[in-house]
Amino acid sequence: MTPNSNKQAASTFEVIPFLSLNGRAAEAIAFYVRTLDAEILLKVSYADMAGRDESFTFEKGQEDYVTHSVLQIGSGKLMLAEEEMDRTRPWSAGNDFSLCIQSRDHAEIERLYNRLTADERVTVLSPLAPNSFSSGYAAVRDPFGVVFQFTVTRHEF
Repeated sequence: MTPNSNKQAASTFEVIPFLSLNGRAAEAIAFYVRTLDAEILLKVSYADMAGRDESFTFEKGQEDYVTHSVLQIGSGKLMLAEEEMDRTRPWSAGNDFSLCIQSRDHAEIERLYNRLTADERVTVLSPLAPNSFSSGYAAVRDPFGVVFQFTVTRHEF
């Protein structure tokens, strides 16, 4: 049995990472548009939501906060909002997840890495360099606490 033998011909769902950014989602969206060529597919602010739902309230100064958004980055999607998903725990920028940007095109990985690290608020955790599994691998933490891995992949996926 091959790994894909149980796979349906056309999938009806997708898995999309969802980041909760505690009041910084709009800033993060602008940053990802500028540095990663993200395309905004959907962006609903607190003010927009209050216009749609009378029961939705927010504090003064939070009009531009994001209640939901979807970005297209490369061939993948990313969702962002302000609120934490598990309200039983305090919000924190985690060290328990990362987003991996991969391509077989070394120049594309290098271009995105250079654009992201050109921002002085980005921390380079591992500079872009060859290693045992890739001709180019790097890891950085963006201004929002999100860790991005960059990988020049040898795989077809």
